[in-house]
Amino acid sequence: MTNLTKILLSYKISIQQIVDILSSFLPIALAFLIVFILFLVLYHALRLYFLYKSSKEPQSLLELQPLRVTEQNPYTTEQLFSVIHGLAKQQTLLYRFFNIAKNYAFEIVSTKEDGIKYLVRVDSDDAEMLKKTLLSYLPGLSVSKVSDYLDSSKKSSFLNNIELTLSKHFAFPLKKQAALDKHDPIAYLTGNMTKLSNNELISFQLVLSPLKKSKKPEIRYISRLIYSGKDLSSNINSLLNKPFIQPFSWVFKPLFYLLMLPIGLMVFVVSGGNEGPFLNTGKSLKEKTSNPYQEELEKLIKNKLDQPLFSASIRLLLIGDNYQEIKRRERGFISALSSFSNAEYQSIRLAKYPRLKIFSDFNYLLFKNRFLGPLGISILSTSEMSDLFHFPYTKTTKTEDLLKQHSKELPAPLSLKKTDSLDVIFAENNYGGTTTPIGLTKDERRRHVYILGATGTGKSTMLLSMVKQDLDNNKGLCLIDPHGDLIDQVLSIIPDKRLEDVVYFNPDDIGYPMGINLLELTPNLTPNEAIREKEFIAESIISIFHKIYTDKYSGPRMEYILRNTIHTAFTVPDATLFTVYKLLINTSFRKSVIRNLTDENLRDFWKYEFAKAGDYQKVKMISPITNKIGRFLFSPTAKRILEQPKSTVSFDEILNNGKILLCNLSKGKIGEDNSSVFGVLIMAKIQLASLKRARMPQDQRKDFYLYVDEFQNFATPAFAQILSEARKYRLNAILAHQTTSQLEETSLVNVTLANTGTVICFRTANPEDERMILPQFRPYVDSGEISSLPSYHFYMRLGALNPEEPFSGVTVPVNIIDNYNKVNDVIESSRNLYAKKYIQLTPKKIVVENKRRSPIDTNRTNSLLP
Repeated sequence: MTNLTKILLSYKISIQQIVDILSSFLPIALAFLIVFILFLVLYHALRLYFLYKSSKEPQSLLELQPLRVTEQNPYTTEQLFSVIHGLAKQQTLLYRFFNIAKNYAFEIVSTKEDGIKYLVRVDSDDAEMLKKTLLSYLPGLSVSKVSDYLDSSKKSSFLNNIELTLSKHFAFPLKKQAALDKHDPIAYLTGNMTKLSNNELISFQLVLSPLKKSKKPEIRYISRLIYSGKDLSSNINSLLNKPFIQPFSWVFKPLFYLLMLPIGLMVFVVSGGNEGPFLNTGKSLKEKTSNPYQEELEKLIKNKLDQPLFSASIRLLLIGDNYQEIKRRERGFISALSSFSNAEYQSIRLAKYPRLKIFSDFNYLLFKNRFLGPLGISILSTSEMSDLFHFPYTKTTKTEDLLKQHSKELPAPLSLKKTDSLDVIFAENNYGGTTTPIGLTKDERRRHVYILGATGTGKSTMLLSMVKQDLDNNKGLCLIDPHGDLIDQVLSIIPDKRLEDVVYFNPDDIGYPMGINLLELTPNLTPNEAIREKEFIAESIISIFHKIYTDKYSGPRMEYILRNTIHTAFTVPDATLFTVYKLLINTSFRKSVIRNLTDENLRDFWKYEFAKAGDYQKVKMISPITNKIGRFLFSPTAKRILEQPKSTVSFDEILNNGKILLCNLSKGKIGEDNSSVFGVLIMAKIQLASLKRARMPQDQRKDFYLYVDEFQNFATPAFAQILSEARKYRLNAILAHQTTSQLEETSLVNVTLANTGTVICFRTANPEDERMILPQFRPYVDSGEISSLPSYHFYMRLGALNPEEPFSGVTVPVNIIDNYNKVNDVIESSRNLYAKKYIQLTPKKIVVENKRRSPIDTNRTNSLLP
């Protein structure tokens, strides 16, 4: 017996009285009913219009690529969906009045070609905000806008679109996944999305719309059940026994209450205000039975209803050429969903609807447009959503074919975001939808730049970008390239106004060799300055020999002999490197030079050490030196440059006047030894010219930029040490090479890093590199991420005055158009200004004269004598 019947009988109200009241109230009720119906029709007509309008608003499909290690716990993901609920709930006042909520779609999609992808479809206006939310949830996550895969996926013969729903009333929760570190059920879903054939596609879709709890009377009803101590299970299950008219209750329920109002008023008068005027017409509720089952159920239901809730359509789309295979995968996927079943409380099952083509086409339309379905809508909490849609927990789950990042993106530091004084820009940082230019200020460049990365990863692109800007900004620079490819590109971008600034050093151009005399001293030096310059030159030459010889042949003994020979050669007018060679092999020439020596130490060396050695000992002592110098004598590329007594290039002028020195030291053209020798030679000359700036006021020292590609070919301990002092001389180095293992001495790496402000690291697979470089980026970069960087991506640590976090970046491509006329003009200008046309000298004809035999030689005849 209903509550209404009890009330009427208790106050002895007859049926005739009820009929009389209703008859007198009927005209008013009909008027109200007509107005009410007209309002409802107008309201829902406008609502349909605005629903259609909102469906046409621009949408963005975002692809999420997780990191190779994802260990977000369920609570963290639950909080993510709480934030998403709040974001989706934000609507205009007009849309809120018509109860129009946003739809967000979360999808896991798999194809053979693209693997398993995580996608989110949102309003374009919310895309940037959602990106920031996702990056807060998982820093380093890649979020990119992509085209809709459904636009081109319906090519196969068979398409199966399945609607899924909760098996019980929505108040009963799915199984809570609280221990992902032991077991992650998402593995079963993704496991059924692997090993696809061509043209096969599987997509698991969750379309969500934030639910306003006040719009759902059942939630208030269940809350009353909990707080009034009623039995939950039976009373909630009774809600499932709804007649077909239930979907239209929004029309009939207000009408019913309107008709019951006069009866309620009568009861209110008769009862003296104890009952009515709004009567409780519901059935009597079953009382609560106190037991552990009821207590647990109450706790689970209350926990779900206390969370933000979503209206959700759960769907599965399968496309392929083989119908049997599609059905097999359907069964496997639905079976995998059983891992979310909560014993007898709740599970996910197939929605019941006619399997007709018209329904299938309609469901595909809903799937493609990411609409909530009119029937079978599930209500899910944020915790349930976090279980159904999250990245695999990598400690317990190894997901095959999942697209993921093997190296994370890191945000740009504040100094890059707020500065507008970058001296050079060569890359950009893309993080969270924000693009930040990456570059260096003038002061940061003075602290030097160290670039590490394997071949083809983007080092040369970065160098080219920096060089181009320096050329355009009238900066002085030197570029040393042991391959020649980078130089060839730079020649095409020389500004016309700087044509005469270019010094193109190409040893392979043997017809027009430049002159570089290793032993040439700067004119007009004071005695003390001359001593210091001689010592520096001697050390530079010794460094060259160390570079091209192993320790076995370039030990202390060779170094000792070479140093004494070089200082002896300084006493010879117009001495060159070949003077050193001549001193060691030509006895008469050596004696003539020693005879004029004033340095007692040098005289003692030649008289008491060198001269006392036997012939075999002398050969053993000098052969490491003469072998290499002798090789240069028979190399046209080396001999024609090193034999000129007067250098045609002034390195002081290059640095102080901001010239452009381009050194094409291609190993393929001039040989590895020659390339190394000339590279070390050029760096030594530049180093010496920078040291001479000590005599120049600091404000007159122009910044000069030294770019060295494949730095390991020319690295010497002397140059690594000078990095610490080069800043005050405005010699700013940009050093690039492939791997730290190429540097023969580990100490060179340590010294270089210690004296380098900015470190940039592209991909490198050498474990030794990671050991040496990773401490520069920890704890923000993990082990294995450097070796997984995509081409043209890098990690960077700025040499700022205040320490900052490292960040990631991608190089900006430089558009180079080959300009052969420009290249020829540059080469010809450099030849005319800094080289000499080589003229082959005709060797003197050697005449062998016959000498008379000595009369005492009785064993020979004199028949040939005149």
